[in-house]
Amino acid sequence: MSLILGIDPGSRITGFALLRAKKPVPVMPRDFSVVEAGVLRADAALPYAQRIGLLHLALCDLLTEHRPNVCVIERAFFDKNANSALKLGELRGAYIAACARSQVPVAELTPADVKKTIAGNGRADKEAIALALHALLGFNRGSLPHDATDALALSLCHGMKSAVVNLGFGNSGRAPTRVQSTTRAQLTSRAQLVTPRR
Repeated sequence: MSLILGIDPGSRITGFALLRAKKPVPVMPRDFSVVEAGVLRADAALPYAQRIGLLHLALCDLLTEHRPNVCVIERAFFDKNANSALKLGELRGAYIAACARSQVPVAELTPADVKKTIAGNGRADKEAIALALHALLGFNRGSLPHDATDALALSLCHGMKSAVVNLGFGNSGRAPTRVQSTTRAQLTSRAQLVTPRR
């Protein structure tokens, strides 16, 4: 797995991050480089079902463009609000279906597992995760929502765990690219892929 896509699902803002292994067998966080990070955003004024459809298509576009070796999605958790949990489950299903269409394997990690691996504390808050990623990868969140750093944490956690169990990372032969600095339209003006400005 040379290219890992992390997805932090949300029906209004979904974070995503692409991480590439710089070595055939990465063993340290510095052995990875950030390719791109940002958010998928759908217009909150649209009907819920339409937003889900647009986010599904936006992820399909992202998968087609980058062709990651694996997509890591935050595992569903039980929420006190049943309606919120249901909507999250529906969105995760739309993203998993997008991965299936693109023949990209899906991995899942719990939020607590990611927090413990990245920040050393299973209850770390979003700011602690962002600070840990800055220390480990030199990634500066800038004006991006925390959803993007949460997705990056998913990518790095999966990469480190995969290295530990020696599942194997292949080098795609492509040089690592910088974090994107532009905003691109996605499929419709109402579903946007937003990336950080430097």
